[in-house]
Amino acid sequence: MQFAYHPHVGRDLQAIAEHVATVSGSKAAAERRLDEIDNLISTIGSSPNSGARIGNGWLVRHGGAGQKITIVFRLDDSRDCVQIAIIAFGRQNWEPKASQRAGHWYK
Repeated sequence: MQFAYHPHVGRDLQAIAEHVATVSGSKAAAERRLDEIDNLISTIGSSPNSGARIGNGWLVRHGGAGQKITIVFRLDDSRDCVQIAIIAFGRQNWEPKASQRAGHWYK
């Protein structure tokens, strides 16, 4: 399974890593959260039709320690590709971003 990432997903990951490192005082803790994100993405790739449906083909899945990671994605069957729109952490309000991030994708 291939993955395509919205251009702002890089910002999402940077913000999560900075937040976790700042709050915990540990760069290693931030790296662990990023590993949890990688694992959740792999799980999504294994079953891309599984998740809570939020409209227009988009799904949301939570994972990681304490279910604090949120990934909004959809399957593009025509390209055999999972499009990842948002990666959020904790109580971050990701819902407004979901409607804004349709369109541009990177592989």
